[in-house]
Amino acid sequence: MRQERLYTLIGIFVVGAFGLLIYGSIFFYNEYIKEKMETYVLFFKGSLNGLESRSTVTYRGVKIGEVSFIELTENTLKNMVDVVVYVQFFVDKTGFRDNPIRLLINKGFVADISKPNFLTGVASIELIQTDKPPSSKQHYYRGYPIFPTVPQVEKYTSFDETLKSAKKTLDEIREFLQTKELQKTAESLRKMADSIEILANNLNRNVSPFVAYFAQSLKEVGKAAYSTQNLMDYLSRHPESLLRGKM
Repeated sequence: MRQERLYTLIGIFVVGAFGLLIYGSIFFYNEYIKEKMETYVLFFKGSLNGLESRSTVTYRGVKIGEVSFIELTENTLKNMVDVVVYVQFFVDKTGFRDNPIRLLINKGFVADISKPNFLTGVASIELIQTDKPPSSKQHYYRGYPIFPTVPQVEKYTSFDETLKSAKKTLDEIREFLQTKELQKTAESLRKMADSIEILANNLNRNVSPFVAYFAQSLKEVGKAAYSTQNLMDYLSRHPESLLRGKM
């Protein structure tokens, strides 16, 4: 009887220790994730077109964070509604005496919303450096530090910036059309068209009306496959035709 109680106590102890081990692992993992991510609040003036949860935050073209969520809040001082954008930065504080994000703020970097992507319609947030960073009396919002944003209400895009945006869009289209998966699909279409052509020619030797009609249908399918492949090849060489609307 005593041995059974002893075994029961040992079993309870082992299960409890295992549970504590799992709980401790989850706790320390969450703390590690929190240490690698830091939340800031952004207040933008003007349009937030294309900005959504999971929109990327870039610095010098590299993703360093993303939008966690967006909410509306009341601005009691100005009697209006503000849009609050919460951003999580991927921060590695190892080797830094100061906070890396705070260093960017001190160097005059501000957050700016880029133009929405031509294909997806999603905008991103870019950290850019300004000569005169905006001054704000409010440094925290609900316990979260505030990252400064561009001071102007509306941005006027120059012709050069428009050309750069168009070139970037065309490069994205070209990269998409030249992916290995799409090239494999085009090659499969070509092989399928060749096989259909051979099969249709063999069927044409028979005189049955049904067989002749079926062979003609196969030829039309083969032509469609060839046309699809030719279209993909043309778009990979001339992606600007999607913007002009002419082939």
